[in-house]
Amino acid sequence: MVMSKHEVSEINWTGSENNFLDQPSVESFKNITMGRYGGSKSAGATKNEDGLLIWCDPNNDWEFVILLDAHSSSESAELIINTLTKEKENIFSILNRSIKHLFIDIESCILEFFKSENFVNACKKVSGETSCLICVRKSNFLWWFSVGDCMLFLFHADLLFWNQNMLNQRNFYEWIGKVNTFELEVPCYSSGRRELRTGFNNILMVTDGFLQNDQQVNTINNLFHGDDLSGNINSFVRGLHNDKTIDSTTLISWNVENIKSSSKPSDSQYG
Repeated sequence: MVMSKHEVSEINWTGSENNFLDQPSVESFKNITMGRYGGSKSAGATKNEDGLLIWCDPNNDWEFVILLDAHSSSESAELIINTLTKEKENIFSILNRSIKHLFIDIESCILEFFKSENFVNACKKVSGETSCLICVRKSNFLWWFSVGDCMLFLFHADLLFWNQNMLNQRNFYEWIGKVNTFELEVPCYSSGRRELRTGFNNILMVTDGFLQNDQQVNTINNLFHGDDLSGNINSFVRGLHNDKTIDSTTLISWNVENIKSSSKPSDSQYG
């Protein structure tokens, strides 16, 4: 962990550093819980190309989180982490702005980095490409920027009542790296914003390795709400190991208690 002059806590990792093969791992970082599993060696897993970057405001006012799922190598994930880390002071200044302008500014900032000539040229030199999911939570709002097939969920009792939990849509044939969405005449990505509901909210970012495990797919909606976040994630990644899942899975999750009133209709349709 490194502290900047703004006292922002930060951590980054790629599977090339520690692949967690046959080793389900759950760790806490500030208010965030990370679950990592590289896959079962006996089932054929040989490497882990996931990655993450987490920055947390010391006053718990915001979190900036990147989740990456590369293939062919982890070089594309490392490139994104290194590129944004070099720009962190600029990003920090945006994250500390008024919530009214923050999400417009941060999206413009991310687009500027990824479309820059230096970054596009650097992508041409790496082996493979990566999906990239970026999330910012500030106050009672959540923003995301999604390229590829990493998944973002928001769990709250109000939303679960309507079987609503997934915020983004997985998009195949989108990447950053050797094959690069941002080399297109029109860069392709998705983004969105969501107001957090009043009370307990759980945010979950996850790579898609677990999708080959039917049992874990069926339990994810039930696991990531409640008080024992670390225990839930531990059960999840150990289940992947016990079922000899081949592909790597990385989860990043945290709880936000929103004390502000959230939007409701003027009638009683939604309670």
